[in-house]
Amino acid sequence: MYVKFVFCVILFAIITGCATTSDPRQGGFFGGIAGLSSGVYEERLKQRENDLAQQQSTHQDLTQESVRLKNDTQKLGKELASLTEMDKNLSNLQAEIDQLEAKSDEQKNEIVTLTKKIKKVRQKIKSQQGALEELNRVGGSTADPDSYRVLKEERKRLADEYNKLINLSKALHDAAK
Repeated sequence: MYVKFVFCVILFAIITGCATTSDPRQGGFFGGIAGLSSGVYEERLKQRENDLAQQQSTHQDLTQESVRLKNDTQKLGKELASLTEMDKNLSNLQAEIDQLEAKSDEQKNEIVTLTKKIKKVRQKIKSQQGALEELNRVGGSTADPDSYRVLKEERKRLADEYNKLINLSKALHDAAK
């Protein structure tokens, strides 16, 4: 009985000693036992846990970046929509002005001046729309915050000019009646 036991222990030691890989999937039953007894399995487990944590962190960073880019795109889209709306309204305003009949030379000059100002503002709007689209292509407002700030300030100036043109047009329209 004792001999059988010693023989089994020696046989077990030889078989586990012959395990040449630390991968429990390749070493079979005895390779797995060798991996457990030598601590290799726990090292692999820790390495995989570290890899998983790193991948989860990268995933979280990418998710945050995706949300930021989506918000940026929406913000730039609103800016573009605002400019497009101003341009459309200026186009309509120009059509209304073209319908006006001036009662005096002074009104004719005011209509010509207003038409030139509308054309100038519409050109600025088109230019800013192109700049916003380019900014969106290169990564949005966070990619170049200074450019975005300048474009936003310019849009505010354009909105002020737009409102002045609307008021001037109303005054001309009322005077032409």
